Amino acid sequence: MKGRSFALAFGAMLAFGSGQALADDRLDKAKYHVQEAVTHAKLKDTGLLAYHADLALEKAEGLQKFKPDPHLAEAIVHIKAAIEEGHSDHLAPAAEHVKAAASELDKVAQ
Repeated sequence: MKGRSFALAFGAMLAFGSGQALADDRLDKAKYHVQEAVTHAKLKDTGLLAYHADLALEKAEGLQKFKPDPHLAEAIVHIKAAIEEGHSDHLAPAAEHVKAAASELDKVAQ
């Protein structure tokens, strides 16, 4: 019986710890994909800019559900705008939005 209780407690501890690691991982991945979008803006590739912004959006929205933050919410607004502008092949506004999203994501990490 003691072994089973220990196993359950250990499993719960691992599950909680994994959630914390997952949250940190989502922010890192969102930041990575936003930076990739910035790189593709410099390369004037709106298709890949939108692709990486979409991947960043997935991570940012997942993190926002897990741990809400006003800077993260603002980053999500900019990422969505970047995706829309990228799909419309509007390079300059898309680039401005991914740069703004990168700035907001940096504030989340502080």
